Amino acid sequence: MAKVLFGWEFGASLGHIYPLLRIADVLKAKGHDILFACRDVTQCYDVVKKHGYPMIQAPYWKNPPIANVRGVATPSYADVIARQGFGYPEILRTMMSAWDDLVTIAKPDLIVADHSPGLNLAVGGRVPIINIGNGFTLPPASLKEYPPVITTGKPLVNQQRLLVLFNKLRHEKGLKPYRYLPDIFNSEGQFACTLPQLDPYDGLREVPVCGPLEVSLEPAKLPDDDHIFLYMANEAADSEILLNILQKSAVPTTAYIRGASLKRRQRYHSEHLKMLEKPVDFARMLPKVSLVLHSGGGGTATSCLMTGRPQIMFPRQSESKLSARLIKAQGLGDSVPSGANEAEISAIINGALGNRDMSQRCADISIRLSKEDWRQAIEKITICAEDILLST
Repeated sequence: MAKVLFGWEFGASLGHIYPLLRIADVLKAKGHDILFACRDVTQCYDVVKKHGYPMIQAPYWKNPPIANVRGVATPSYADVIARQGFGYPEILRTMMSAWDDLVTIAKPDLIVADHSPGLNLAVGGRVPIINIGNGFTLPPASLKEYPPVITTGKPLVNQQRLLVLFNKLRHEKGLKPYRYLPDIFNSEGQFACTLPQLDPYDGLREVPVCGPLEVSLEPAKLPDDDHIFLYMANEAADSEILLNILQKSAVPTTAYIRGASLKRRQRYHSEHLKMLEKPVDFARMLPKVSLVLHSGGGGTATSCLMTGRPQIMFPRQSESKLSARLIKAQGLGDSVPSGANEAEISAIINGALGNRDMSQRCADISIRLSKEDWRQAIEKITICAEDILLST
């Protein structure tokens, strides 16, 4: 029996926890002890505890002293982590020390990490690590530098300077230096758990993506009549304007607003706008609808692709903006820019509902995906974990 630490360092919402839980459940069934170190323990407390796992707070990064930090462009992954504070020696040294101490106290035999560059930087090479992530959160470790695939704009950081800083701090801890900046994820296991359609590094990876960790879905014929499914968090700024639009619309809609109060659900519930109290199984819901509106989460985007559903994203973070751009570029959906008004949003929704070419492209992609092997991600990861544990 071994101890496996599951680490989650960056990213919003529960989209980073659910994949880790699926892997943890398999390893637990094999007799291993599980410990979770989570970025947001309040948000994921219920789901982690429901699975019966102990949980501790992961080292928490605060925004560095950058003016208008959330509005700063991040063309490459190097800029993403620089915006979190990785370019500041004092911040980085402190956070590396916190991860180092946590791992020393926990004494894991293996770490499974999602979107955790600081964890890798602090203990990579000292404790075996399996890195998982989607196309955005797990860039290829084989690259010599991070390409500008995320957005346009001036780089926030010089990648060579960042590499020098990383190696200086790793030298202080007696850890092997990196040859190139992407080496930060060059660990004992690397699994990009996504589909090619959502991978910004498609064509740049030496090891192809292994497929999603979400429960695989089957292609489903579109219903005869239009039906919209809205899936969004209560705190999402777009949820209010969307509910107002959908309440006035004649198109039947089912909505799940995660965390919405009873009062809010009752305010919008009507004969044609059904407000759900609890989460719904995508395998049951998506075949009934013709269009999905969501915030751009990778799991939801994947489910839409595999089922063959057009999607409209309301992305407000780098990760979701990138996914939305990829989906729109392939003609599989659309996205709504921040600040769009009711008329603009309504026009985008109506345009998608009437776009039969988009619907056909989505159907074709889902059929193609169903013929390929995208169902083995969890098995591949857990086999890798067992091999590592047997060899240590």
